[in-house]
Amino acid sequence: MSRAGKHMSYKETPVKTVSRFSKTWNSQEQNSLIAELVSISQETHRKPDSYFFRVQNDMLIDPNTQKPVLDFVADGVEKEVAFKLQDWASQTNEGMALWISPPLIDEYPCAKVIIHKIAYTPDGEKVVLNSAILFDADVVNPKHKRKTLYTITDDDQNIFKIISWIKRKTQKDINLIQTTHHTKQRAVYFANQIRTGVPHHFVIQQMQESGFLGKNSISCPNGKSSFSNITTLNSEKFIFSGLEDEYGSLNFDCPTCGTTNTRPVGQLIPNCQHCGADVSC
Repeated sequence: MSRAGKHMSYKETPVKTVSRFSKTWNSQEQNSLIAELVSISQETHRKPDSYFFRVQNDMLIDPNTQKPVLDFVADGVEKEVAFKLQDWASQTNEGMALWISPPLIDEYPCAKVIIHKIAYTPDGEKVVLNSAILFDADVVNPKHKRKTLYTITDDDQNIFKIISWIKRKTQKDINLIQTTHHTKQRAVYFANQIRTGVPHHFVIQQMQESGFLGKNSISCPNGKSSFSNITTLNSEKFIFSGLEDEYGSLNFDCPTCGTTNTRPVGQLIPNCQHCGADVSC
């Protein structure tokens, strides 16, 4: 079996992966850097990394740079999938798509599922909402899955099926909590440190000590950006917002602190995830 076709046989620490990927930080625009840092925090805490692309003139556009998404994707299988997503988004008025990125030695220490959804802004602009979920598990037939873009109907049940599949693979609940304002503030702080010349190893140490950097592996690749890591802070719409199960909406505001909670699918939670207040009623 070729090197690229093997399943993962090692676990790279998040500090090591982020250190490896930090080589690109000084060359990035501020908004792109902030978005990447938010993505790092979300992924290492195993929270969905949510972002969006604009659909303009039959192309996917990165909102941070206003450039075509395909300009940022290295040649290879992932670029072929990005082309498929662009064609699907430009020709489809509604629906969802799914891409599975299996673990890959020297590049992806864990697996990733990205859910794509056609949506529209209040002004009628077409966008593609994206939510990436990382998980630790082997994926059967990885070469086929890496090159395949699955298209499905826009249905909450399909999202639940995807989440259930990941839960079966990992034997763990999926954390659907969205990016918090505090995470964004910390990302801006660390981006400013990088911009002012603070050594990367010191910034990463602060990320780890402050809890901004979690303990789980991350999916950052070497070299040019991958299709799955072009992110943005500007999205206020998420694929998982509005989801309901047998207990009602997965999202609710705490009556004490007013902050939005996101509970696991099929489960109730006794306390606010932010202030600890009783929310069991």
